Amino acid sequence: MLSSDIGTRQKPITYPEHVTVLGAGPAGLATAHELSANGVRVTVLERNNYVGGLATTFKHKGYKFDLGGHRWFTKNESLNDWFRQLMKGELVLVDRISRIYHDGRYFNYPIRLKEILTQCHPLAIVAIGASFLWSSLKQAVMEQPILDMEQAYTAQFGASLYRMFFQRYSEKVWGRPCSELSADWVAQRSRGLSIWSLAREALLGSRADVVSLIDQFMYPRDGYGRISDRMAAEIVAASNDVVLQSQVTKLVYHGPNKLEVVHLRDGQQQSVLADNVVSTIPLGRLVTMVEPACDTAAAAAARSLVFRDLITVNLVLRKKQVSTDTWLYVQDQDIIFGRMHEPKNWSSAMVADDEHTSLVLECFCTEGDHIWTMSDEAIGCRCIQDLADKLKFIEISEVEDVLVIRTRDAYPVYDLLYQSKISTIQRELQKYIGLHTVGRGGTFRYNNADHSIEMGLKLARKLLGDEVDHLDVNVEQEYHEEKRLSPNVAKRLSRAAQ
Repeated sequence: MLSSDIGTRQKPITYPEHVTVLGAGPAGLATAHELSANGVRVTVLERNNYVGGLATTFKHKGYKFDLGGHRWFTKNESLNDWFRQLMKGELVLVDRISRIYHDGRYFNYPIRLKEILTQCHPLAIVAIGASFLWSSLKQAVMEQPILDMEQAYTAQFGASLYRMFFQRYSEKVWGRPCSELSADWVAQRSRGLSIWSLAREALLGSRADVVSLIDQFMYPRDGYGRISDRMAAEIVAASNDVVLQSQVTKLVYHGPNKLEVVHLRDGQQQSVLADNVVSTIPLGRLVTMVEPACDTAAAAAARSLVFRDLITVNLVLRKKQVSTDTWLYVQDQDIIFGRMHEPKNWSSAMVADDEHTSLVLECFCTEGDHIWTMSDEAIGCRCIQDLADKLKFIEISEVEDVLVIRTRDAYPVYDLLYQSKISTIQRELQKYIGLHTVGRGGTFRYNNADHSIEMGLKLARKLLGDEVDHLDVNVEQEYHEEKRLSPNVAKRLSRAAQ
């Protein structure tokens, strides 16, 4: 990435001598990749025996399974250029078809007003309109602050539509009532969407100055994990190290830009000295590793940060195709998984042959709860039964293989106090000069993979002397999946469409 795209260098700076990166997910590898390209010595330590973190791809008997479906889309064209260059020769374009399964019916996602009017009972339509008008009136008159997820969705869509399309799925994902979750998640994921915007699009069509990023997306032919594979390969090619199966246990601060990372590898304790450490370790866990210890307020805040965990049930099916969807969001509480995708619909290279297909079923859970404590065999059987008996997607006899993967710390939970907790921790970590946090877990921010990569690249440019803030990624106040065009570009596109 060009420094002119993300920051301006104001004065000469001494490059770091040695940067140690904790974690080989997209954010950590992006930081290491950019530093390596500029001649900085880098060591990446990864506890797993693979790179990619939450955006890896597992291979199993000729089939490839992403750890949940990840697509590449970004509003940053410079980042798109970087991505195309990195993945040159490996990209395919995928048409997105995402739907919601709600009480036996299917709705496109994002939701469309026309479908609501044609598929819902007239009384339900009246209730949707009335609840939205009431919510809008109440908000206008009372001007109540919107603090939690329930209030945010209700303000945008009204209580009826919130209960239909947002409440059950959100509570399935997060494992707690929407009234206990911050409105920030809604602001990041659906700001700008409301009944008014749906009605305007239904009546007038899409705005000329806005383009959708959701209809088609770029995807690595052999799975999303190839992005991390390519970055890791280029880091190693630059004579730097990506060390797998290295569990970081302690981070010792010896003074400004003098940090020691203690880790276990092959059962032996080892240490690495660095002038800068970049951590993608879950933020709460990092606080417990630092010596001298963080103060009691930061430690308490760290202990109270909560992540949601994930179990993915990956199926091999003797069947050509289950559906045309790229994603299916399953709201029903009696179906154990919350989201499903069919890798073959993203790339034909994800399956062993055309006579078979595969599915990735995401079961949201928390370590120790009733889903997490199920055996792999039990949760696999339950998913298969739900697919066959409730969704009628498959016959049980079509299942040839099952691969169950458990992932900790998949989603940061935005409770009502999360912002103050993060602020307390970040203020404390500023004392450790040379320590930086990045990525979804490292910053406790619900990043997409492109956000994490952009954040990592910006942090690298910051270490290289550019005046740029890597923490300003994923804070825009505009809907993630739309991009507003300049007036001149909008006019050109409008003329071209005529």
